[in-house]
Amino acid sequence: MLQPQKNDLFHIHTFRCRHAENVPDEEYVKKAVALGKAGIWFTDHAPFPGNPFGHRMGMEELPEYLDTLFSLKKKYEGICDVHIGLETEYFPSFEKSGYYRELLANNHLEFLLLGQHMAEDPTGGYTYDWKKERLNAEEWRALCDAIIAGIKSGYFAFVAHPDRSFRRCKSWNKEMEEKSRQIHSLSAQMQIPLEINMHSYGHKTQFWSQFWNLKMEDEQIIYGLDAHSIEEISTRLEKEKIFKEGVCD
Repeated sequence: MLQPQKNDLFHIHTFRCRHAENVPDEEYVKKAVALGKAGIWFTDHAPFPGNPFGHRMGMEELPEYLDTLFSLKKKYEGICDVHIGLETEYFPSFEKSGYYRELLANNHLEFLLLGQHMAEDPTGGYTYDWKKERLNAEEWRALCDAIIAGIKSGYFAFVAHPDRSFRRCKSWNKEMEEKSRQIHSLSAQMQIPLEINMHSYGHKTQFWSQFWNLKMEDEQIIYGLDAHSIEEISTRLEKEKIFKEGVCD
């Protein structure tokens, strides 16, 4: 099973997502080598046919992304393992169209990371089209349901920042706990690790200890930097160290 090791950098973005530092991909690999890391896992935001969403690469950029990282994978073989992935949402309509299967059929792509930033509305459109009142009241439920469906689909190797689904919630409640238990249970059942995200950690509305307190004994947890710049690698490694020290105290 494909699995980040303790000495790896997991969840790294590139300039193509349009909200990351404009540096060549190799700079991230060089940083990993300088830090003595054994591997680096690229997970830039996946495009979708027709380019319907912002803050990610366009479909026309995907071949270059995969080819560039594959070249780095070969160049740094034996020095630092370069892993090639994409962070993407689960949308039922794109599963029906076969898009996730199409992505995974590419020999250069190793895995998909489920990062549910929005959800598809069954009646049409996406949650980002909802009015503020509905977003505040219902978005978390739609995101959790999409994560659950995404895990069940079998297309995703990992789940990024599942607790960020509650970003608009003001307090923890029983229904949130029940949805969280479903996510943890499926994660354990299907052996799909959940990510404790170091971008979320420290943000009151994005990191929820109540969610992580529900972790099951047979469940796997990974740590992701969600880095969008070279500097963020160092700062988020420090956050990870602080988090782990706090957990152990």
